[in-house]
Amino acid sequence: MAYPVEVLLKIVLAVIFGGVVGWQRESRYRPAGLRTHILVCVGSAVYTLASMSFGGTADPSRIASQVATGMGFLGAGTIMRHGNMVSGLTTAASLWAVAAIGICAGIGGKSLWVGAIATVVVLATLTLMRSFELRVIARRCDAQIVFSMRDARSHIPEIQKALDAEGVSIESLRVLEAAQTGLQDIQIDIRLPNGGDLGQVSAAIGRLEGFVSIRQD
Repeated sequence: MAYPVEVLLKIVLAVIFGGVVGWQRESRYRPAGLRTHILVCVGSAVYTLASMSFGGTADPSRIASQVATGMGFLGAGTIMRHGNMVSGLTTAASLWAVAAIGICAGIGGKSLWVGAIATVVVLATLTLMRSFELRVIARRCDAQIVFSMRDARSHIPEIQKALDAEGVSIESLRVLEAAQTGLQDIQIDIRLPNGGDLGQVSAAIGRLEGFVSIRQD
């Protein structure tokens, strides 16, 4: 296979591998979605391809190790702290994994199989394992919702009424410290009824007066 064609194939595979994982994160409105994961995967592949083209006594493995180190800084940018709650760890981990997949795409050969299998495993972990956690592993709540409101404490009765209308049981409710913007975060652990739709619950909260934004794992 001609070298330019081989490079093109590897880059295309990096786009596909990273895009599959990024699409799942994008569908859950995570801070790093489709484009970010594709760029991370392609960038890792390009660094690997570049390192393999070095002549002399250059060690290509040093580039791979630096990619892994650099991903720590990028992943940290997706991690957010809200009071005592930390979110974004799963997305940071997916970026780190996608970087490794990109390296496999850049190396090519048998490593492409490693990248392909890793992509399937990462995607399964982000989708199937989430359902497994909620349905099989004993948890104190089915889901956790965090949303921002203006003057949140005064809207607690309305929030409880809206959730009751959806058949949702509130396991715990916390109002986090007010931010400088004047908004407050409300963190709620909920238990959904049989056949309950978390999307409908989120929509019900979104219709409340003072609502600004919502996020969920």
